[in-house]
Amino acid sequence: MWTTFIVTLKANLRDKSSLFWLIVFPIALATMFNGVFGNLDQAMSITPVSVAVVKDTNWTNAIGADTLITAMSGKNGNSGKAQDDSRDVMDIDPGVTLLDVTKVDSISQARELLSQDKTDGYLKADDEGRIALTLSDDTVTVANNGTQEAGLDVSLSALDNVLDQYNRTSTTVKSVLKDNPTAPATRTFWNGINASMNATKEVTLTNFKPSVMARYYYALMGMACLVAMSYMIHTVTTAQANLSALGIRRTVAPLGRAKQLIAGFLAGWLCSCVCLLVALAYIRYGCDIEVGGRESAAVLAVIVASFMTCAFGTMIGAIPKLTTGVKQGMSTAIACSLSLFSGLYGGFAMELSDLITRKAPLLAAINPAQQVTNLFYSLMYYDSYQPFIRTCAILLAMSAVFLAAGVIMLRRQRYEHL
Repeated sequence: MWTTFIVTLKANLRDKSSLFWLIVFPIALATMFNGVFGNLDQAMSITPVSVAVVKDTNWTNAIGADTLITAMSGKNGNSGKAQDDSRDVMDIDPGVTLLDVTKVDSISQARELLSQDKTDGYLKADDEGRIALTLSDDTVTVANNGTQEAGLDVSLSALDNVLDQYNRTSTTVKSVLKDNPTAPATRTFWNGINASMNATKEVTLTNFKPSVMARYYYALMGMACLVAMSYMIHTVTTAQANLSALGIRRTVAPLGRAKQLIAGFLAGWLCSCVCLLVALAYIRYGCDIEVGGRESAAVLAVIVASFMTCAFGTMIGAIPKLTTGVKQGMSTAIACSLSLFSGLYGGFAMELSDLITRKAPLLAAINPAQQVTNLFYSLMYYDSYQPFIRTCAILLAMSAVFLAAGVIMLRRQRYEHL
């Protein structure tokens, strides 16, 4: 049995086609994902906007303008308490740098910096204390294009929102002070000002922030896992006397068929595990797609998924009266078809996968590619390991069904002559 294991392992390692689909293909496709969509996260993040601040008389008279700009530039001003109050009122995240500030004395100096492309725009205050942002034509073009400089459009939108809140709040406060000069002495006044803020706050529901492209990478892992069925299909078909001369020799060999299949199953399981771990390592460290610090659980996910695909391959390989080529073609067709419903083929496929999960959860539960993908989803999107354990149980249940069906078909195969 040990000899059969070693021989089958060597045969699997010499199978260039399987090695290509299990190692080269996932790495090549993951590289393509990384090249095409690698900057998608940065495109949705805030990057500092370079601006010139016109420090003239109007700016000096604008109450809180310096504190606001200091807060948005991420620097510690002289008045720490005033800066903290500005952050609270305007809902500015202290970990975000929104502005890269250059101070100038006049609008002409600001426009000169703008014409020299040293700044993206400039800020100035009018005689009523309202702050206005002026942008260069090139900056507007880049922001509208959304591809040349990642995150600029998001940063400008956030900056516009903060300035709009400042101007509205300043106007409201001045209006109230004109009618009731003693209003700022009451807590109700300041509570009302804070309640008028309609800022959107980012919250984290999981233990880390997963990449927006992670779904595609792990849908790719689901497809690669199913392609690994080829190892067990080859192992089972070479043990069938009606399909090859090697099958005839194995049938009359002293080692029983059960031990031959167990040795072949273990060899196929080991090969598929190693190949998928190589692909996983490239996705994790080469493409920097994190799993929330749960790399050990991700390795366990590969082991469980490999066991399932070997069981699936055993069942397909045991189908009687079909040649090896037909069975290998079936495995490829099954892997490609089921990967559609796990979301591998773009945004439409992702929407279809989500729709099936919501409207027909049973269909999603019996899709091996979807369940392999869910193994990694559960590690990324849940703090608890319960969803991961549940998905492992589903895959092991699938494995039991596949193995039972394969054993039943193999036990019923008899040969009239060899």
